[in-house]
Amino acid sequence: MVSYSVKELSEIAGVSVRTLHLYDEIGLLKPSTRTEARYRLYGENELLRLQQILFYKELGISLEEIRSILDDPEFDLLQALESHKVALSQ
Repeated sequence: MVSYSVKELSEIAGVSVRTLHLYDEIGLLKPSTRTEARYRLYGENELLRLQQILFYKELGISLEEIRSILDDPEFDLLQALESHKVALSQ
């Protein structure tokens, strides 16, 4: 299993370490595990989730909404994007 430190993940994704810490604090992106020294480690699933977070952020969706989107297995992505598009055009 591939694992990334906070610094490695921040460099791969182009976000700051502080951003990753914030996402952890608000429950948006939790590390897959922690070392014995309590350092955060992220896996491939977390990298994919981070890419989704960054995509939604680029669309102007709030972090709270993003968390709801990613945590809801019944979420309809197409419907949400259409609604967001309508809201942006007004």
